[in-house]
Amino acid sequence: MNPAFWAVANYRFGVWSARRGFTPWRKLTSLLYGWCFFWIDLITGIAINREAEIGPAFHLIHHGNVKIHPEARIGARCGMMHDVTLGLSPGREGAPVIGNDVFIGAGAKIVGPVEIGDGAMIGANSLVINHVPAGATALGVPARAMPGSRGAPKRQVSSTKTQQ
Repeated sequence: MNPAFWAVANYRFGVWSARRGFTPWRKLTSLLYGWCFFWIDLITGIAINREAEIGPAFHLIHHGNVKIHPEARIGARCGMMHDVTLGLSPGREGAPVIGNDVFIGAGAKIVGPVEIGDGAMIGANSLVINHVPAGATALGVPARAMPGSRGAPKRQVSSTKTQQ
C-alpha cells in the first residue's frame, strides 16, 4: 500500500483522536498517533501535523518528503506531489492558506502568510512567497502567476451513494 495513504490516514486519525475530549482513550489514541507520526516521518519523510486544517479528499500523489506546518490550512480536493513544503518564513508571521481544488507540483515550497486561491496550480520547484489568485498557474523562483493560465483541472469525487 502507498506510504502516502498511511500518512494521510494517520493525520485523520490524529485529528479524530484530538477531538475525543478528556478520556483515557484520548490519551491512548494520542500516543498511538504520535508513535505512528514519528515512524511515518522517519521512513517516508512525510510529516502532516494533526494541528493543520486539511479539507476532505486531500491526497498525496507521490510520497516522500512532504512537510505541512501545524498552522497551515488546506482546502478540499487538493493534490500534492512529493518534496513539497508548506511552512513559515523568517520575519513573516503566519502559515500558508491553500484553497480548494489546488494542485501543488513536485518540489514546490510555499512559505509564509500566503494565500493560494481556489483552482490554482503551483508548478514544480516553485517558491511561493506571494499570494496566487484563484484559477492561476504560478511558476518560478519566486513564483509568479502566468498570464492566461487556467489553473488546476477540477477533480470529480464520485459519491458512494447510488441514485435510483
